[in-house]
Amino acid sequence: MKYIEQVKSVILLLLILLSLSLTFTIWTYSPSYDTNEPPIVDISIAEKKKIEDVIKPYRLILSQEHTINGTIKTVNIERVLNSMKSWEIQTVELHNNKVSPKQINEMINTPNRATFFYQAEVPIEIFGSILTFADHNFPDASFNRLVVDWSDSSNGINLYFLNTVKQKVYTTSVEKVDKEGFTERIIQQSANMPVYNEIERPGRLSLYVSTIPEDTVKYTYYLEEIAPERFKNALFSNPSLVRSNPVGTSQQEYTDDTALMKVDFLYKRLNFVNPASESESAIDPADLILNSVNFVNEHNGWTDDYRYSKINATTAQQIHYQLHFLGLPVFSNDTETEIIQNWGVNQVYRYTRPYYTLNALPIKPRDVQLPSGQATYDLLTSIPELNVLSSVDEMVPGYYLSRDDNQPLLTLEPSWYYLINGSWVRVSPDLLGGGKFGLE
Repeated sequence: MKYIEQVKSVILLLLILLSLSLTFTIWTYSPSYDTNEPPIVDISIAEKKKIEDVIKPYRLILSQEHTINGTIKTVNIERVLNSMKSWEIQTVELHNNKVSPKQINEMINTPNRATFFYQAEVPIEIFGSILTFADHNFPDASFNRLVVDWSDSSNGINLYFLNTVKQKVYTTSVEKVDKEGFTERIIQQSANMPVYNEIERPGRLSLYVSTIPEDTVKYTYYLEEIAPERFKNALFSNPSLVRSNPVGTSQQEYTDDTALMKVDFLYKRLNFVNPASESESAIDPADLILNSVNFVNEHNGWTDDYRYSKINATTAQQIHYQLHFLGLPVFSNDTETEIIQNWGVNQVYRYTRPYYTLNALPIKPRDVQLPSGQATYDLLTSIPELNVLSSVDEMVPGYYLSRDDNQPLLTLEPSWYYLINGSWVRVSPDLLGGGKFGLE
């Protein structure tokens, strides 16, 4: 009995300690709530690209005494452009505020000059990420012809940035350049370039066309599609909340109540729209290019060789990247061949693109001969309803992409195209005489 009080005291102490422990547990308890965070999804589709990978010249013209050589081969063009990356380009200044087509033609045709042709206007600021500039205070200007001039024996090398649309010319000089080495290399390369003809037109820019037929290849590919679900995962902020619904037999819609992606199975095209970001405000062209490239890079969306081809930064905030194959543009009536973006408030408003790729191995290659640019031009002049001298803005070889209706095949056929009223028109193989030139 003498230990009863001690036992009571021990039990009371244990109860007090248990009470304190339970109280502390209640205070510090933190239940694990479901945060509804979306699962991590791999949105990598193909590859990233740099600015210089998508902004490329489509033609190089080399003017010498009594002859003009040219090339459309990417490897030849990039060899010259890469040799300029060690240069230190000085301050860019306005050279001519109102240059005429005749003056532009003369600037290109002056001996000892090389001219790079670009499909769309390139902001000089953007070009600063391709070549090395000593002064990064760039003028608010763009160009679509870049003339490299070594004609003045007393000076080094000068560059002329020509804008044939706005009729302006900017110029700069080059330092840290091995002029003799550069001129020797480019003249050596010209020996492998075909002779070109200048087609002069009163009051218009000249056309530059090849003088000999070119051996090419007609390709057939198995159609390789990229699952639209992968673009859904890349474009929607929370893919797990996206609903999918068929629209007829040839379309599928994906939506999360804030954005919509429509897939067209017939044209192998998808169209993503984010209405909340729509804006009518103009955007700086350099920003539009950077934003558009970064946007596609975010989901590694460069599935093929797409190149900067058109821009409208003022009224539509729109930019185009044209599909290319072996360095030549690809056009089609059967399927989409462009990546097109419209930008709104700090983000893309509309995104249209193909969801197939040409990365598979070709089947059934077939040698064909594409007629010369001169022969094609001469043929076009014989068409009464087409006034080539006044209405055609450019002529280029490209590929016509067609799709087989009965089996999953794509055919790439070499063809000539001419630019009229902002649209590329294919010169029909029948018009060119399929038997004579080896085209169907």
